[in-house]
Amino acid sequence: MSLSIEKLVRLAQSGDKEAFIRLMESQKASMMRAAMAILRDGEDTADAIAETVAEAFSQLCGLRQPKYFKTWLIRVLISNCHDILRQRSRCVPMGDLERPGEGRPLSDQALDVRESLGALAHNDRLVLTLYYAEGFKVREIAKMLGVKDSTVKSRLMRSRQRFKKIYLEREGNTCGTK
Repeated sequence: MSLSIEKLVRLAQSGDKEAFIRLMESQKASMMRAAMAILRDGEDTADAIAETVAEAFSQLCGLRQPKYFKTWLIRVLISNCHDILRQRSRCVPMGDLERPGEGRPLSDQALDVRESLGALAHNDRLVLTLYYAEGFKVREIAKMLGVKDSTVKSRLMRSRQRFKKIYLEREGNTCGTK
């Protein structure tokens, strides 16, 4: 039997631990994509998600509208990712960045898109990932990031332009023209 997110949230809020586990499992891929867009590191992503799950478990009762669970959860995750970035800025990097999905073959176009997205600043990657990969609306992204709708719209526009420029430059290099 498949329960809706809202029903799972209500059950989890009433103390049903199995419902909470199912809720977190249903959001696992979304959290991975959002965290990787910001952190670009597998270990830091795992840390951010673990911290987010712990916070969600302890603070879920404070969520008044279960229909906004995913927005709330991603907002908590973004905050945890930024905490990790602040901590990371005080440390010396110790290794190469891990890439999700390594080992499975990707098309050249998918690789070009991934590399172009990876070349963007984390704010650009984040807004594009939330909008295109996660399907959040501008209003939801604005709420998550604590900015105005118009700010998200302008960030999306600029991020698309930056992505297009990087992607086309990579395509030009691939084809031997520039």
